[in-house]
Amino acid sequence: MNLRNLILAALVGLTMAGCSKQTGPDSNTAVFKTAEQATAARKAKLLVDWQEMAAKIANAERPDIKTIKAPGFALQMSADGVTQTLDLTPLSEKLMDAMGKEREPIRAYLAQKVPEFDRARLKALGFDRVKPMLYPYLANTKQTTALAAPDTGKAPITNTVVLDLNWVPVARWPGAAARTAIDADVVAAWRVSEAQVNAAAMANLRAAFAQQTQLGFETIDLPGLGRYGSLRSDVDPTIILLPEFLAAVRKEWKTDSDLVISFPSRTTVNFLERKNEKLLNRMIPEWTKMYGTVTEPMVSTMILVGDGGLSLLNYAAPSTRPATAPATKPRVHIVQ
Repeated sequence: MNLRNLILAALVGLTMAGCSKQTGPDSNTAVFKTAEQATAARKAKLLVDWQEMAAKIANAERPDIKTIKAPGFALQMSADGVTQTLDLTPLSEKLMDAMGKEREPIRAYLAQKVPEFDRARLKALGFDRVKPMLYPYLANTKQTTALAAPDTGKAPITNTVVLDLNWVPVARWPGAAARTAIDADVVAAWRVSEAQVNAAAMANLRAAFAQQTQLGFETIDLPGLGRYGSLRSDVDPTIILLPEFLAAVRKEWKTDSDLVISFPSRTTVNFLERKNEKLLNRMIPEWTKMYGTVTEPMVSTMILVGDGGLSLLNYAAPSTRPATAPATKPRVHIVQ
């Protein structure tokens, strides 16, 4: 028996139980409902509960957007002078099948539909008001594809860093962790160029880096091997795009060397001096293994950071295996 039949059976049972307690023909007439009426009432109550739950989830996850119940099974979202109605009807069947676990389908639906509202906000705000919210966002090829607008499928403005690593200009919404990738449609609505959007994003990143009160990385001295660096967990990994990052590491380490960066995940960015080949030979195999253990891989290749910017590391670590198999003296078998 499926969930719908169980609900129906329970409703019918409650109705019959209520009827058996009648003391007169006119008493407690509210219990005289058909199974269809009882099911409809139950469904109406569920829709109201789900609508309220969806509004609470939306307001908790996106406090920058005011979300209230709308007529019917819908929500009304409003922010920055933009108002939009979000129909929840497509969720009905999924929520019925996820009784007791409705939050996840609601979150997934909001994640799919709210970006359309965010893009409408961006267009309404205009470039000058959005400009302080723009920042670069690092993404591999798969992640870049996922940043396409759900409602139009338009790809975001994409700037190639190295093979399988790009940066995309995004708007960071104040008071929320949400980001909206900027695409050609938004740029056209702003009547600016993609170059202006990219420049604004990089300028904001550079300004944020300059305002840091402490170094964005930690240094570990490995006895007999040299220095090893790691970005702090609360630091935006996009700072590796800045020449100022390379300058800061060189100053702290008192070196003029380029850097080799391992970027296996968004929260794991390690680096060392390019000229320290002893440590480089030791770490490349370890970094390669690390990429295979993370849940959301970023880039499997090592990145070289120098005065000319970022590029793929062109380096082959020496093999630890002997070039040829050692010669062995064959055993002589003497026949008696």
